Amino acid sequence: MLPPFRPLSSSLDLQGAFAQLSRDGFASCSLDETLRQLTAATARMLNVERVGLWGLTARRASLECIDLYELSRDRHSSGVTLHAARYPEYFRALVRGEPIVADDAMKHPSTQEFGEDYLLMNGISAVINSPIHVNGELQGVLSIERVGPHSAWTSVQRLFSHAIASLVSLALLQSQLALMEEELCDVKHLRRALFNGTRDAILISDASTGHVLDANPQAEKLFGRQLQELLGVLQSELHSAGDGDDMRELCRLLVGKERSEAVLSEIINGEGKAIPVEFTGQIVELQKGKAIVQGVFRPLDSATSGA
Repeated sequence: MLPPFRPLSSSLDLQGAFAQLSRDGFASCSLDETLRQLTAATARMLNVERVGLWGLTARRASLECIDLYELSRDRHSSGVTLHAARYPEYFRALVRGEPIVADDAMKHPSTQEFGEDYLLMNGISAVINSPIHVNGELQGVLSIERVGPHSAWTSVQRLFSHAIASLVSLALLQSQLALMEEELCDVKHLRRALFNGTRDAILISDASTGHVLDANPQAEKLFGRQLQELLGVLQSELHSAGDGDDMRELCRLLVGKERSEAVLSEIINGEGKAIPVEFTGQIVELQKGKAIVQGVFRPLDSATSGA
């Protein structure tokens, strides 16, 4: 539920209203509900009949109404589309990214195109359109629409409409970041499932030092050591004495290659037993110049693999 906002009349009211909206926040709401609350709060605070959020479609071909709040009816609606081909002057003004403030919408050069099929139809006399940007890209517009006799917008009304557009931009950005975090989390879970579920033993090592950073359950089984026993060990120490230098040289040669060809080697398990394996290594570049080696070990003796 929205708090009982009162119409703004001064810059102090503006500061207080914006602080209240920013403080209360909409973190617990879905993006759709957040936008609905913002349009309703704006209409009540500015005491205007219509407040709409419009999204710009691909190639800036049209604007689609995401949410329109009508104050007298306390009603939300959506779905109206405005095409750039029908209103070229308005869209040219919009893509310049500057607010459109029309005290008389029927005479303003950027809004007069809407005369008969939008302004007169809805009884709109004056509008403020504040562009909405996310990551520097124009995403849409917040439209404040006065119904009835037209009059000049006050500086408080102008400033508040632009401030609300900034809150909408913030809500959209937060939604994008939340979605990216969810996708990243899904990717991590998928990678971990694949890492743990493969039948091959996998060691992740620091490419510069050779120390083991991670190991999957099959590696624990193959090397006969728990994960904590493998972490920090030089990968070369896990190979038989004759193969250690060869493995370090292989890791060096992996730089610049997507994947090495499989080579035969021997690893030494926790009981000191030599186990023949097929080894394949791959360098993975990380951020800030760091890199890791993903080593895949496939036992040649099926008895040791648990197959």
